[in-house]
Amino acid sequence: MNRPIDLEHLFHHYVADHLQNVGKLDEDAAGEMAEKLYAEWADAPCAALDGCSPRAWFARLDTPEALVEALTAYARADMEPPELLLDRFFDVGAICAAPLEALARDGGESAALRAQALDLLNGLDEARAVRTAIDAVLAAQESDAFCELAAEILASRVDADVADRLLDGYDAAPDFARTLILEALCNFPGDARVYERMLEMLKNRPEQRADAARLLGRYGDARAIEPLKALLDLTDIGYYEYMEVRNAVEALGGEVENEREFYGDPDYEYLRELE
Repeated sequence: MNRPIDLEHLFHHYVADHLQNVGKLDEDAAGEMAEKLYAEWADAPCAALDGCSPRAWFARLDTPEALVEALTAYARADMEPPELLLDRFFDVGAICAAPLEALARDGGESAALRAQALDLLNGLDEARAVRTAIDAVLAAQESDAFCELAAEILASRVDADVADRLLDGYDAAPDFARTLILEALCNFPGDARVYERMLEMLKNRPEQRADAARLLGRYGDARAIEPLKALLDLTDIGYYEYMEVRNAVEALGGEVENEREFYGDPDYEYLRELE
């Protein structure tokens, strides 16, 4: 496919043509009508597609290479890939897994395209997706759609093997990657290594105190209450950090006795103005 077809535009025209004689609809009725029209449109001949229906148009793509090429074309045209194209990957099946993994690992492509490939891969071959996600998280330098999806995949599938692989690479990982690793491992309670790394971030990385507090609050180990409370009176703690630490203490079952004020702190002053 050299030029992606704007299926959304074609569908909107189809809907407009069919709604000319329909009165005003409430939200539920409009949603039901849209679903019905989409089902009809997907299988209706379309002049813009050389007389093919949209479903038949994509059914012509019967190899993984053709499907990946089409997916890439939509991304490079800054267009959302049609659901009919995404569904076609599952019709063709598991043979699409290897090309999708290669696309997800291609650092020369956009994060959005790589995330789309990883998402499809996750539905076709979970083992490949987890392996790719681990490598993505360990190398993550900053937030983007690809590494954030990778972290989500791991968070939902973390087990002893995934935890070991993430923790083995933790010390050599970039700072942002370390946060993503611990985000995923919040769903793997009871591992002393995870708690220790969260605590190390809290104590030794002032620029990441807020993240560390949030993670400790989620992890649920009550041993963190006292180390967290020790930060509440620091002179260099900002209002945003203070609230993350306080929320974590309370999430773990602790109590904060004294309320601090942060006059002059931009976040604090902004919230005061809203009151």
